[in-house]
Amino acid sequence: MKIEAMLWIVVLILVALAFLFPKSRSFSLSAIGVTIVSIVVIVVIVAKRPEPLALVATAPQAAAQKPVDFERFLVDKLDKADPEAKNRIRVEEIRFDQIRAEVGAERGSLGAIVARLYNDSATYTLTDYGYHLVVQDCIRAVCTTVFDQQGLSSVSVPPNQARDVKIAIRDGSTRDVPPKILGTANILLTPVATRAPSASNAKPTD
Repeated sequence: MKIEAMLWIVVLILVALAFLFPKSRSFSLSAIGVTIVSIVVIVVIVAKRPEPLALVATAPQAAAQKPVDFERFLVDKLDKADPEAKNRIRVEEIRFDQIRAEVGAERGSLGAIVARLYNDSATYTLTDYGYHLVVQDCIRAVCTTVFDQQGLSSVSVPPNQARDVKIAIRDGSTRDVPPKILGTANILLTPVATRAPSASNAKPTD
């Protein structure tokens, strides 16, 4: 655009010279013609020139960054502070019973699983448990798994006692919608991990 502006200035100067100096008018008119042709050529070239493509960031998108797993972070911290805590109560010494599902916000969906958690240890108080939850939709005696979730949760169950627990059905990072049951729900809830402080560190229960 700067070149075009300069050429138009030259044209104006040549026009002025043509009027001021009649003897050189023919030369001025020829120069004006050449200048105008040059301007037209420049305009055409610029119009045909492809616009530079905007630089596209080639860096991969923050590939669905995984949300920070605070449960795992806390468990790792507890493991470092008390490595034996996860071994004091065997997985076989805890169990779920009276398992039932709570309806979700949408019709036919599940929002949470409620169960009674038993601690059959005669010595230690259960403070954390790991679980594996499987939800099956049974239609005409054929059961299909429609949801699978593993997680960790805190609880306080003294030796030889039980507590009611509630496990929320969450989509995690899968972006899946809560499971919908078209037939009959079959809930499979299995303990997979335990944690208990030493008897000397256990908090007194009411």
